[in-house]
Amino acid sequence: MATPDSDQWRTISPYLDQALGMSEDEQSVWLSGIHLQDPGLAGQLQSLLAENRALSEEGFLENRSVPLPSAPGLIGQAFGQYRLTSQIGQGGMGSVWLAERSDGSFDRQVAVKCLNIALIGKVGEERFRREGRILGRLAHPNIAELLDAGVSAFGQPYLVLEYIEGQHLDRFCDARRLDVEARIRLFLDVLTAVAHAHSNLIVHRDIKPSNVLVGTSGQVKLLDFSIAKLLEADTDASAATLLTVEGARAMTPEYAAPEQLKGEAITTATDIYALGVLLYVLLTGRHPAGSGPHTPVELVGAIEKEPIRPSDAVFRGRKNDETAMNNATLRDTVPNKLQRVLRRDLDTILVKALKKDRSERYSSATAFADDLRRYLRNQPISARPDTFVYRTAKFVRRNRTAVLLSAIALLVTFAGVVVTIGQARAARSQRDFAFQQLQSSEILNEFHEFLLSDAAPSGKPFTTNELLDRAKRIVERERVATDPNRLRLLISIGYQYLEQDEADKGRQVLEEAYRLSLSSSEVSIRAKASCVFGAALARVDELSRAETLFQEGIREIPEGPQFTLERIACLRSGTEIAVQSGNAVAAVRRAQTAQTVLRNSPFDSGALELERWIDLATAYSSAGQHAEAVAAFQEASVLLTSLGRDQTEDASAIFCNWALELDTFGRPRDAESMYRRAIDIERAGHSEEEVSPILLVNYSRTLQELGRFKEASSYAARAYVKAQRIGYSLAANCALLERARIQIALKQTSQAASTLDALQPRLQRGFPAGHYAFASFAALRGLNALAAGDLESAQAFADQAVSIVEAAIKSGREGSHELPTLLANRSTIELAASHPDHAAADARRAVTLLEPTVEAGKFSSTLGYAYLALGRALRAEGEADGARGALRLAAEHLQNAVGPDHPDARIARQLAESSSSGHSAERFARDERVN
Repeated sequence: MATPDSDQWRTISPYLDQALGMSEDEQSVWLSGIHLQDPGLAGQLQSLLAENRALSEEGFLENRSVPLPSAPGLIGQAFGQYRLTSQIGQGGMGSVWLAERSDGSFDRQVAVKCLNIALIGKVGEERFRREGRILGRLAHPNIAELLDAGVSAFGQPYLVLEYIEGQHLDRFCDARRLDVEARIRLFLDVLTAVAHAHSNLIVHRDIKPSNVLVGTSGQVKLLDFSIAKLLEADTDASAATLLTVEGARAMTPEYAAPEQLKGEAITTATDIYALGVLLYVLLTGRHPAGSGPHTPVELVGAIEKEPIRPSDAVFRGRKNDETAMNNATLRDTVPNKLQRVLRRDLDTILVKALKKDRSERYSSATAFADDLRRYLRNQPISARPDTFVYRTAKFVRRNRTAVLLSAIALLVTFAGVVVTIGQARAARSQRDFAFQQLQSSEILNEFHEFLLSDAAPSGKPFTTNELLDRAKRIVERERVATDPNRLRLLISIGYQYLEQDEADKGRQVLEEAYRLSLSSSEVSIRAKASCVFGAALARVDELSRAETLFQEGIREIPEGPQFTLERIACLRSGTEIAVQSGNAVAAVRRAQTAQTVLRNSPFDSGALELERWIDLATAYSSAGQHAEAVAAFQEASVLLTSLGRDQTEDASAIFCNWALELDTFGRPRDAESMYRRAIDIERAGHSEEEVSPILLVNYSRTLQELGRFKEASSYAARAYVKAQRIGYSLAANCALLERARIQIALKQTSQAASTLDALQPRLQRGFPAGHYAFASFAALRGLNALAAGDLESAQAFADQAVSIVEAAIKSGREGSHELPTLLANRSTIELAASHPDHAAADARRAVTLLEPTVEAGKFSSTLGYAYLALGRALRAEGEADGARGALRLAAEHLQNAVGPDHPDARIARQLAESSSSGHSAERFARDERVN
């Protein structure tokens, strides 16, 4: 083939470096992969490798006085005062051997590096001798020590280096699950070593994990300066000597800077880029160019693209990405927490180190290290704009306690960071905002301290609600009604009442806060009061006004990062309102927006992130996106544990809502244990008086599904009594629904009718027409009519229930998760009314909707009941084979989901067995009458 020109050589040479370290079989497989992407390049490489093999076979190296022995033949050979014992490494530029002292003067193992056979020649020897002179000048505890250098008796250039027994840096960190901070501290030793080399005018050019070892003592050692090139004044930088061209090949493409891949001049900035890639991989487990492997051609093509931010690289694709979870686990954390740690400062540091334009990177390894040390000390980094809010946030993180105790010291700090006359107005605004927020925080902390100590008689125990009552009385006596801090306290107290399920008290306090806020000059106060009051109204079923208040509040919040927390609080209230209103699309959108706003803000924290995951999971659940909801609850649970909040109100909320999702999925046995866990947290060793009524009513429903009717009835009654007492009308309505459901299951039709009669006006007052709650209500009316033998009414109610939900789904509101159950119920009524064709159609539709939602190997009672309805309908139509299959699946799902002793599981099993035994249609009919 024709000799490649310089541009072609720059493209081809990195591939040759890889190929020269492979066997012929490995080369063949490797070339096949390249051929799929670039047939021309593959052809060139194949020709060059064939030429290299031919030259070797023809004795190309016979100009040497002594031929180079084969690898096995080198064992035992002497290199100066050292004898080779085994090979420990091989690469495109050379091989590395373990050796020991041969003259007996002292015992020591060393590493001997030999130049690769393919590069032996005048150019190779020149580079190797040059390397020896370079390394002799590098005396540093984090750089492998050069002990000797020379040429062996058979003409092999070699270096004798300190032997490091250890692991590659990335493997060392992963094996010990080092967190981000520990990895940065190790990496600082690498930066120190590189800074020392740069001070001696040496560029490493091939920094990568395998060239950084961590010894058994934990000391970092930077290896392989064999490709370094002196940057000396007497060197003509523009002269493209053979040594320069050969040296330019010595790189690993995945860690090479853009200028290396383009064949441009090499400087210390080249090492800064490689160091940035190395730290990126250490902290994220991902490569900045995306998923590999990366060929030089692909990397050259990516030169103009900025790398993905490290925090964004944590997740690639789905949020429950297994790779993301594994990478986070290796860093002793969870994906969301890793993302938060990387966001902002570490994002900024790494993006600067990885700039395509070398002039925009860190000016030195020392500057790179300085910013990392500032990050570890919670000090402002040089790579980030030095704004007042940013410096203040860093100060607060370093001095949390001092911030609360010394407002004067903070004011001095504020004054010290106001810069440039041109930015004076913005800085003054930021200063005023920061002072206002810190002043408010201090007032709130003083108030809470007063409540917890001074306001209560010494040693007197009190409940949370008593504490809130005391706080309310104190705040109401404040002289200035519209004082912003008084309003903030009222909003906080009202919201806490809601969290304690004291809906009436919460509404009263928040209504007063909203009324007073209308006269306030602070828009953030007016917005928050409006949104949180809206959430309170949603709890008592005033949904139309609740949505109006949310829209009023969210519109009032100004743009700007200082209003991030108010925006998130409003979106959270809006999510709750949308869920209660059955507007699932809006609920998911608002929850996702809140999460995005938080992640892009300077206020992100584990506690706020936890709230966002809870809201998002609840929104997904309302939208019938069960898989996404379960994944979000799992994320929240992991984060909950990492924050040490396993026994908190948040924990109870997560387990309650997670259990509700499992129940909706048709897994009541799993839901029952999760509900019990939530109840145990809320009880905290006391009576169930402290347990939320909505948790009690949800638990009641699961018990009813498991056939434990007596317990279910007891919990539904307790839930109703408590909900009525505290004014939580939503929970009271749900309790009545469950009471009716239990009564219908027990064939108490007259009692069920009375319960439903009492419930109907409550629903009409609280929910807008078309809400999915009316579908559940109509479905229960239909089942009760069926139990009473009124098939005509039963059919009408069942049709009404399905129509309501279908209309809700069509308009984008909640209810999709209800539809399969309603269809299965209607199928049962249709079969009883002697319409098996309609019954089969509804049951098939229910099965079709449910099957994609149930993971392989999992079982669902909801799907089990749909299969049972389908099996019965098909059997009535005379489709024996189809009926047999459906009934077997019904039995399998119900036995696993509700237990083998559940009455419905036994019925499904008996019907499946009778279908398999070939019983006649008459026998099937008798079975149906019995069942």
